[in-house]
Amino acid sequence: MKSYSVKTIFIFTITMLCAAFFPANNYANEPVKGFADIHTHQMAEYAYAGAWFWGSHQGPEWEALGKCSGGSIFGGDHARTKIPVLNEFLGKGKLGTVGDTGVHYGRRWGYPFYTGWPRWDTIAHEQMWGGHLKQAYKSGLRLYVMSAVDFKPLCQLMPTKNMKYNYSCHEMTGIDRQLQAAKDWAETNKKWVQIAKTPEEARTIINKNKLAMILAIEVTDLFDNDDFNVKLDEYYKLGVRSIQLGHQLNNRFTGVAPHHFIFKIFQIIRYAGLGDFRMDDYNYLFNNNIKNPHGLTDEGRDFAKAMMDKHMVIDIAHMSEKAVGDLYKISVANNYYPMVLSHGHLREIMSKEKQKEEKTTPIEFIRMIRETGGMVGLRSGEEITLEYKPGDVPNDCDGSTKTFAQAYQYGTKGLKVPIAFASDFNGFIQQLRPRFGGKNETCGSSNDVKIIKSQIAKQKGRLGNSELDYNGFGHIGLEHDIIRELKNFGVDTTGLENSAESFIKVWERCYDNNRKSLATSDMDGSGIE
Repeated sequence: MKSYSVKTIFIFTITMLCAAFFPANNYANEPVKGFADIHTHQMAEYAYAGAWFWGSHQGPEWEALGKCSGGSIFGGDHARTKIPVLNEFLGKGKLGTVGDTGVHYGRRWGYPFYTGWPRWDTIAHEQMWGGHLKQAYKSGLRLYVMSAVDFKPLCQLMPTKNMKYNYSCHEMTGIDRQLQAAKDWAETNKKWVQIAKTPEEARTIINKNKLAMILAIEVTDLFDNDDFNVKLDEYYKLGVRSIQLGHQLNNRFTGVAPHHFIFKIFQIIRYAGLGDFRMDDYNYLFNNNIKNPHGLTDEGRDFAKAMMDKHMVIDIAHMSEKAVGDLYKISVANNYYPMVLSHGHLREIMSKEKQKEEKTTPIEFIRMIRETGGMVGLRSGEEITLEYKPGDVPNDCDGSTKTFAQAYQYGTKGLKVPIAFASDFNGFIQQLRPRFGGKNETCGSSNDVKIIKSQIAKQKGRLGNSELDYNGFGHIGLEHDIIRELKNFGVDTTGLENSAESFIKVWERCYDNNRKSLATSDMDGSGIE
């Protein structure tokens, strides 16, 4: 029988005791807790040559969210295009929106009717200030996708004097600025936020009680005319892990889904400049009932496969229906590689008018997303929805959390697809309206004063002094209040509250070589009235 020294026995005993009482932390394999926002534009102040937004993602609140000049329709320090009449039009829409472009009537500091910002209807002021982001983190946000964004036509409409960054409207230059700003910000705030480059890193970051940031790109002229394999390698090394193949206009990779008429105008201008305007293009641009005939190009197919080789998250947002169908075939051929809709609307639950937009996502495409093991980021805009009867939440406050509840429950109870937030902050959308407070803006998406008054009278169950109740969904720090509202309505928010885990599981599936199709027979699109 072999004998052991006293020293060996002592070391073995201590080791076993340590293992028993102080087990090693397996951060990379443990499930995570917390919710996710899978589409934000935190660094958009650096987009459009710095000419559009006012405010900053960092710095003291009084400075980062400080007053802007307002000024005349011909001037000002931001959000003024070269076309005076357009300035007033861009910032105003349905009832209750006082606008934050143009001369800022009702929005400027010091005016008698000043209503402040950030607030739900802003499209030109910072909504992802670091202090508000930390507020969201403390309330349960554990993963967010920071999407670098740019759009050359908008930049070209801005006065040169407003451009802070080299007077350049080159989209990829704007993307580079935003990615660098994100890395700098993460380094400055490394005690509570960190960029994740793999699913394992994301799990480790979150299980160490930090906020995981994922870098993404959303742009029209992606990589210009450069070799996309070379550029993909470059941006992968920079930490980018998710890319949209298209944005607002058709590009070298894909056709896109038209929505707001202003982007249709930009598409017509682009075609006119290229001398490549066909009758089928005219048809889909001027008729909401005709879909974009452009799907994935040959380069688009190769690009999607290159992203799959790098285990990246492929984002189908903004892609035409034909392109999504093309990508689905590639996904199936590659063992059902996951398809992710980072920000979108579920078509059948939207108003009849909204359903006409190709950019809304029909049930058959949600089936593709589920079958491939993907997920959906649900936009938090102030659109009108139909009522989802099985959800048991009255649809009696248009454009508020009541309408968000209809879409969320249709997606989770009916379509049974994993859902995360997709706030799209700093992305030119007006957000969820307040349920209590200002004249007309409360429950005001219908633009019908009689309906608004009737809906306002039915509201009850305030959150207390929540900004969400009185100013709407104005900044990232209020995201958890939406969850609280949904719970007040009796909604099961388990999926939303654990959406960080859902996103990581989708990302992990990108690495799984043994993927198989997932069952979708339990989807039920009924119950909408």
